[in-house]
Amino acid sequence: MQDSAQTTSVTDRQSTSVPDQESTSATDHMSRDAAIAFHGRTIDMLTAAPVTEALGLLRPGSDAPATSLPLMPADMTAPLVSELAALPTWATEHWLLTPDDDVKPCSEQEFTEAAPERRFSRSGCLRDIPQSALGIRAFISALKSRKVADAFSSAFGESVSFRSADIARYEAGHYLRRHSDTFNDRRFGLVFFLSPGWSAGDGGELVVEAPSGASLATQPERGRLALLRINPGYHHSVCGIRSRTWVRFSVAVHFGTAK
Repeated sequence: MQDSAQTTSVTDRQSTSVPDQESTSATDHMSRDAAIAFHGRTIDMLTAAPVTEALGLLRPGSDAPATSLPLMPADMTAPLVSELAALPTWATEHWLLTPDDDVKPCSEQEFTEAAPERRFSRSGCLRDIPQSALGIRAFISALKSRKVADAFSSAFGESVSFRSADIARYEAGHYLRRHSDTFNDRRFGLVFFLSPGWSAGDGGELVVEAPSGASLATQPERGRLALLRINPGYHHSVCGIRSRTWVRFSVAVHFGTAK
């Protein structure tokens, strides 16, 4: 199933550069100078050995469905969570499975009235990133940089480039069902978990499955990065959020065959 093809919020055609000082506001959680520094620090982090070595485990020919590692320190995740939590542009989206094994957006009422087996996902999505959101814009801009693409290409063994990013907020009752995302020449994905305070039983784990039946469940602990294969026969899902208080902020990024 090549579902959720239309659910990305930031594509390779949408600019996420750090805006000029004139476009900032008093409500920003990160100054322009801090955002520029954050951008550089993110590139350094993504091109360093821990990430490239982890990505190397998913090179073509490997059967590993995914891997993960602790990556982002609290002083990087905290400003992003603070900024994301304050943004007014979040929307709760509901998606249904269609008879031809695709997905489509729907209203909350349609979702509630649909048979359970047709309810594909419910989550908070950020499709409009305000110009004043300097932190998250700097983070996405770093992921789109040529330095990161070159480092990832070398580590993965194929020339790849940025495709898209999903910025998500999962709250009580939110989830994403098993799917593949094998469209737009995608080859692998990265999921950055940003929220502090996760405990066993809260839900929100990322589960990735290989054609062999091997699987890996990654706990959405603050600062952890999950890397997953996107190929025919590989599937992934997000377990339902069971906590009434914990909120899972995450950024899922996709890379595909270089254009």
